[in-house]
Amino acid sequence: MVSAKAVYKRILVTGGAGFIGSHVVDALLADTKVERVVVVDNFDTNYDPSLKETNARIHKKDKRYSLVRADICDRKRMRALFKKERFDAVMHLAAKCDARKAVDDPEPYLQTNIIGTWNLLDAAREYDVAKFVFASTSSVYGNGNTAPFKETAPTDRALTAYGASKKAAEQLAYTYHHNFGISVVCLRIFNAYGERMRPDLVLPKWVRAIQGGEAIKLSGKGTRKRDYTYVGDLARAFVSALRTPLSFEVINVGSSKPVALKELLKLVETTLKKKSVVIEVPSHAGSVEMTHANTKKAELVLGWKPKVALKEGVAKYVAWLANS
Repeated sequence: MVSAKAVYKRILVTGGAGFIGSHVVDALLADTKVERVVVVDNFDTNYDPSLKETNARIHKKDKRYSLVRADICDRKRMRALFKKERFDAVMHLAAKCDARKAVDDPEPYLQTNIIGTWNLLDAAREYDVAKFVFASTSSVYGNGNTAPFKETAPTDRALTAYGASKKAAEQLAYTYHHNFGISVVCLRIFNAYGERMRPDLVLPKWVRAIQGGEAIKLSGKGTRKRDYTYVGDLARAFVSALRTPLSFEVINVGSSKPVALKELLKLVETTLKKKSVVIEVPSHAGSVEMTHANTKKAELVLGWKPKVALKEGVAKYVAWLANS
């Protein structure tokens, strides 16, 4: 059973101008008990920063919202911000996220995802932050685990520096819980998709290519499976993790319904009412064969279940893209 919900009023959201982070900000600002939401984002040029600018504009009219353009790796800046704002909770979603790029250029991933997370945890310790919710990833599971993946499955065979850095950040978070009593929830996200998603991901690339009459690339003959999770469902999970009284927990957040890439392509074609031209390419070395979340813990501990099926979520994304 889930205990009575806790109330946090002054909340930091790192990466809050990004894809998932901006939806988390939506959910927080929808709660009238929240008094202040501060977003820290460095507007990384990994993809067009103007997309994040658009996300940030959605919230600027709310007087409870404030945007700080800063890097979580800037230790001095983070400590000054925590001292000024006196947060009672942190929602940490800022990260370097491109698993494939992390194979050839791991240093930025290690710096942001490990050192940046440490900066935030240490500032949380110094300024008495009660709750820390961390966006981890299904990439920590690598290949070889029995599906669906339980939180207790081995996580010592990550395929890229991205997955490895997120696992290291989970470990750091535990040490801060153990030594300083910070309540920490690590949410392992499975294949997020939906409105505002990064344009370099599979769904946006396919939709734009098919609409433009261009060929799409299908890797590994389209047999690799992904546990696609709608971003609105993810935002609900983050708020539930924030509100639920917990000590330290690692929790999967996914649809628990893996779909092969070739099946996703069929769904996109049906939604667009247009056939694709396919070029088959080899799988990337950093790509896992399957992601599949066991979400029983999320249901038991957070009272959370996914609500949006893939067909509905893809339709929502296509409609949003057409109007953006």
